[in-house]
Amino acid sequence: MIHDLKREYFDLPLGDYRLTFDDGLFSQYYYQPLLADQPGGLTFFIATALIRPGPCRPRFDGRHLEHLESGIYSRRAFVERRLEDFMTVDEVGFLADRPGVRIGAHSHFHDVVLTDVHPRKPKRPSAWKLERFREVPEALRRGLSIRSRLAFQGFDHRDGALVPRPEARWRDEIRQDTELCLEWFRRHLGRIPESYCFPFNEYSPTLLEILRSYGFREFYASRAPRDPSLIPRLDIDRLLEAGKPLSDPAA
Repeated sequence: MIHDLKREYFDLPLGDYRLTFDDGLFSQYYYQPLLADQPGGLTFFIATALIRPGPCRPRFDGRHLEHLESGIYSRRAFVERRLEDFMTVDEVGFLADRPGVRIGAHSHFHDVVLTDVHPRKPKRPSAWKLERFREVPEALRRGLSIRSRLAFQGFDHRDGALVPRPEARWRDEIRQDTELCLEWFRRHLGRIPESYCFPFNEYSPTLLEILRSYGFREFYASRAPRDPSLIPRLDIDRLLEAGKPLSDPAA
């Protein structure tokens, strides 16, 4: 599982892993020449609302890009509404036509919600996620988590209070997000993906049910999903931390 690429990744035994890429970041297109011979192929999961119209830019020319942590490009995209860190439509199309490349869906909006469903290992939310809810008083946010808007029903902020999002509207929003995502693929790539990677690696039975109804057949999650039908992935930074290959075959 790879987000923004950095120079150190190319010192790892990447050929031992099947590589998947999230979000549709420009660096994934830029470094494609260094990954073209990857034996396990490359799968790019695209959050379609983050991909703007535009031509292809130059690819790797020997110069390594400055690495962007997810909090940096996420703040630019979701708070400042800046998308220069992501691929253009033409760049995604270029990758889609390369041998050994698969393009999958990663939702349309890639959005978040306040919820009382907490992750198994709670941690402080990223600064950009807190900024997304800066209009919600801290007293109302206390005791809640910020998680995937698709995977969790969560709460809406209305008239100075947090109220549960109605289940019917939650389901409608999942459908709307999925339909916008699929329409993007039809319009720009002329193909419909069957593979889906959950935003933030978070899912629920409701989300899975609806995605399957739209024809998705292959789902990617984090390293140890509770649902055995999902494909687990290993964050590539764990390889750097370990200093040696791990036994998990999916990066």
